[in-house]
Parts: sequence; structure tokens; C-alpha cells
Amino acid sequence: MFYTKKLRGVLSTVLLSCVMVLGLSSTTSINTLAAGVVLTVSPVNQLVATANTVTLGLTTTTAVPVTGIIEVVYPTAGYTGTPTLSVALGVVGATTTTTSGSDTIASAVVNTIIPVGANSITVTGLTTSATANNNLFTVYTSAGDYGAAFQYVGSANQVTVRAVVPITLSFAIRNAADTANTNSCDMGNLSVSAVGSCAYRLKVATNAENGYTINTVTTGNFTNGTNNFVNAALGTSGTPQTAGIELYGARINKGSITGVGGTTILAPVYDAGSSNNVSYVNTSVAALVTADKPNNPASTDLINTTLVTHEASINTSTAAGIYTQKVTYTITPSFSIPASIPQN
Repeated sequence: MFYTKKLRGVLSTVLLSCVMVLGLSSTTSINTLAAGVVLTVSPVNQLVATANTVTLGLTTTTAVPVTGIIEVVYPTAGYTGTPTLSVALGVVGATTTTTSGSDTIASAVVNTIIPVGANSITVTGLTTSATANNNLFTVYTSAGDYGAAFQYVGSANQVTVRAVVPITLSFAIRNAADTANTNSCDMGNLSVSAVGSCAYRLKVATNAENGYTINTVTTGNFTNGTNNFVNAALGTSGTPQTAGIELYGARINKGSITGVGGTTILAPVYDAGSSNNVSYVNTSVAALVTADKPNNPASTDLINTTLVTHEASINTSTAAGIYTQKVTYTITPSFSIPASIPQN
């Protein structure tokens, strides 16, 4: 194979430059700067430890005559198996394989003229390595054409870019003006001539993609330990609150959320209807208010917070005493988890 050694000697400088360019590039083919000769590899990406038929696309600038030689060079460490070469537009003879340093050289004698233009060289009988590699294929013809391109085995040409957006979730019970935290709601002394009330805000902030749910549990009735207030009825429209008629309940204004396109949904049994209606604050509700987008209320926010107003009215027969009810709120964020999370 004297011609091959001579060809490599003449082209060694060009090939060195070519390999240097390839080492810095993620492209799958390269113009070898020899009359527009281009080599492509297919499949350009392949799994490790996989039976592999490689198709090399070579655009020849000079016809390879009968008895001419085609040579395919690939890394010894990259593949196992005994290759066989075939050319779409020119039959080749039996493949001979030699090794040279870290390369395997598969060559075959041309039995039919390989014309100028696009040609396909098929390399069968190779199995990819068990580890990921970027494997360089090089093709030479005795007519002077040559080219190089990578086959990427495994993930050696891939990089996983990763960043974490920290979860944000905060909750506070605020006064009605949203100027301070509070844990009390005091209606003071009740009168038969007016409806007593007190109010506070539920302020939730989160970047949970699917929003959050506000749940509630109470200690039971509004009671002085012996006597219980008449409770507002459950229902989507609430119960009218009128001075002089004993009734206890809460009006809930779900407010809004800042997430684009988001909505908030009030549990039907707590829908207060008009501003004069209240609903019974049950002992347990799984979803008092549900938001389906993130929420980021301002430092003082009367729009993107939930306003809860407890109301009580008495009649002349309502038993005296200090009446209390404890309401406990919990927040459940709703994050969107992809089916598969790329790992490092």
C-alpha cells in the first residue's frame, strides 16, 4: 500500500489542521479543503455497545478507477468487530484490516469505477464501544480524495446544563389593611341593633406553577362552652345576615392572584354570595380557596390576598358569655413535576 503512505505524507499537514479543527467543533462533517470534498457519517449519533452499520457519504472530485483503493480509518478503541466495506456506485473487493497505532485501517480494491460526485461507503460489522466516545472516521481514495467526520457514541458530545430555581412559599395571617400580622379577630361587644364583625387577610406567596390551596379546620362551633351560636347555613349563596337575628358565619373574598392567566376558586360551601351573606365555617374544609397559578402579593396588598370577615348577630335571648372559635389554616402548594428530570 505504497500509494497510501505517499498520500498521507503529502497530506499530513492538511490532515493535522483538519483534526485540530474537528477537535474544536461539534459539527458532523467537514470540508477538507480539497476541491470541496466532504465526508458525512450516518448515524451521526449512536448508542454504546450497539451493532453499528456506518454509512459514509463521500463527495469525490476525481473518479476512482478499477483497481483503485478506498481506505477507511477509525479508532481502534472505538469499535469492535471485523468491518466490511461496500460502495453504492462501485463494487469493492474483500476488505483487509490493519492497525496503525490507535487507528484501524479497513481498505478494499475497487472493482468498478467510482464516478465523480456523491458516493456512499457502507461499513458493516462494527459494534460501538461500551463507553462514550467521539470517534473520528477518515476516508482516503487512491484518486486523491479524502475527508473526515465524527460518529458520536453515547453522550461524549453532550453537556447537561443545570440550574435550580428555589421554591418560594410563605404564608401570613394579616390584619384587614395588610399592614401587620395578626392571630386574633375580635368582634367586641355584640348588639341586637347591629351585626358585629372582624376581619383578617390570608396572604400566600409562592412560585408553585400550579398555585396553592388554602385548607381550614376549626375547633367546632362558635361557643361560650355551654351555648352555641346559630350557624349560617351551608350553601353556594350564603345566608343573609340581619341585625337582631342570632347567626354566626363568615364572608370570604377570595381576591385575585398575580400569576398570568390564573384564577382563584372559592369552595362552594363558603361562597358568601352578596356582601350581606355569610356561610357556616365548618369544622373541616379540604379546599377553602384554590389558586391555579403562582401568587406574589405586594408588601401591602388588598387585591391578591383572601379577606375573611367573621360576623355574628344576636337577639334578645342569646345567652351571655364570651364566645370563641379557633380556625386553623394550612397551605398546600401545587408544583408541576416533569415525568423525567435530567440528571448530571
